Amino acid sequence: TLFLDGVGEMSPRLQAKLLRFLQDGGFRRVGSDEEVYLDVRVICATQLDLSELCANGQFRQDLYHRLNVLSLHIPPLRDCLDGLQPLALHFIDQASRQIGCPLPTLSPQALERLAGYHWPGNVRQLENTLFQAVSLCEGGTIKPEHIRLPGYGAAQPLGDFSLEGDLASIVGRFEKAVLEGLYKQFPSSRQLGRRLGVSHTTIANKLREHGVGKAEG
Repeated sequence: TLFLDGVGEMSPRLQAKLLRFLQDGGFRRVGSDEEVYLDVRVICATQLDLSELCANGQFRQDLYHRLNVLSLHIPPLRDCLDGLQPLALHFIDQASRQIGCPLPTLSPQALERLAGYHWPGNVRQLENTLFQAVSLCEGGTIKPEHIRLPGYGAAQPLGDFSLEGDLASIVGRFEKAVLEGLYKQFPSSRQLGRRLGVSHTTIANKLREHGVGKAEG
């Protein structure tokens, strides 16, 4: 199995070489004229939109179609915080083994602090943060003060939703953030409808769709 990380940043020259390898399974070692053939499975990862790169001429379309056999979209950590606790416990266990210290517990307050962060560095940032927390923890319990996060609590634009997914997904997250932000001040579909200049029926449907408030006028 050959794993290629950051394939979207591959140079045009390497893209051509990879395409040739995928087509016939052969390559030449540096300084050799002999063809070597291998039976391999190729897995690629990227944080870039390859289809958009193809449209901009930055990535070969023939290579994209060769690679795009089975695609798996992994959402960023900030979009799947319901799985934060088991992931955090895994990293705490991993860190305690590496450091060689007793396994600490994670306090509810520390977990709440982790859940309230926007994780721009994704899972790797969580792993490093918890390794540091285990290093700082001396009493057997990881507390909020052991969780060192840059810019913690800083207001995030547009309700801290990501730009992952298609337009409908992005607009839906923005719409939900708007409704959640205004519903506290206008806690009914009629009040919120007047505030946003639409009918209360439209707002009621939107509230129900996004699970905001009681979704009733």
